[in-house]
Amino acid sequence: MTAVKKCLAIIFAVIVSFSAHTQTKTIMIQETIHTFRDAINAHDILRIAAHLTNEPVFIDATGMEVIGQKKMTSAWEGYFKLYPDYHIDIMDVFVHGDTVAAFGFAEGSYKGIKENHWRLPASWKAVVYEQKIQLWQEYADTKLPLDIIAKNNSIGSTNPLPRVTGVGGLFFKCKDPKNLMEWYKQHLHLDTNPYGTKFEWRQGDAPSKYGCTQWSPFSEKTTYFAPSTKDFMINYRVNNLELLIEQLKKDGVTILDAIEDSDFGKFVHILDCEQNKVELWEPKDVEYDKKVGERSK
Repeated sequence: MTAVKKCLAIIFAVIVSFSAHTQTKTIMIQETIHTFRDAINAHDILRIAAHLTNEPVFIDATGMEVIGQKKMTSAWEGYFKLYPDYHIDIMDVFVHGDTVAAFGFAEGSYKGIKENHWRLPASWKAVVYEQKIQLWQEYADTKLPLDIIAKNNSIGSTNPLPRVTGVGGLFFKCKDPKNLMEWYKQHLHLDTNPYGTKFEWRQGDAPSKYGCTQWSPFSEKTTYFAPSTKDFMINYRVNNLELLIEQLKKDGVTILDAIEDSDFGKFVHILDCEQNKVELWEPKDVEYDKKVGERSK
């Protein structure tokens, strides 16, 4: 009987010890979630990065997935520019193993404008590994903030986006494009293909969306820059190319060709006031990435 009592005592001690360990782990995970929340609410990129594993996964409420610490912090930077007062309230946290379910609210104002404020019920799924965030996934109905963005970016809006939204490409002449690309690949580690290379980024007004800038050397004998005699041409990303061209025609700007609608998006060429040829591009970023990726294999 004494042996049985000893055995039961050992089992009870193990259970108590395991329960205490589990409780301690749960508290530590909850603290990690709250400190990560505080870093987000402070818009502190360094603190956010400090709470991430080396290869974290971020999935926003639209289902857009970002993998990697650098890309994840870059996405947060873009989001904070989009919503300068972005803030989350976490009311309840439930822990099961390393997985967390958190519930509360998210809010922000598009471009910091009071009239563009929204507040939504939200929930988050997280995976915590050694007190760092491995997965952060948000769930929320994004219709309201997306409607606010659409309203602000529509034609006739009192707060429209600029005509040019970014640099889409840098094109320039050189004596030997292939050799030049090899030089940049060897010494500056550009991931070049027969078309040059592309630099990826997230769109400032919609950080869940992909964008890129193309870098491409051309032969010095190319006629692609004609009628300009310059050794370079810049491609600008634009919104609503058709309406932009209509306005440029009214402004007396020289339009060199008709709008071309391709798999990559819509293109047209114009001349600026110093006769530099300019390429305007309304991109289809996803299709562009697919096509360039296929050709570079």
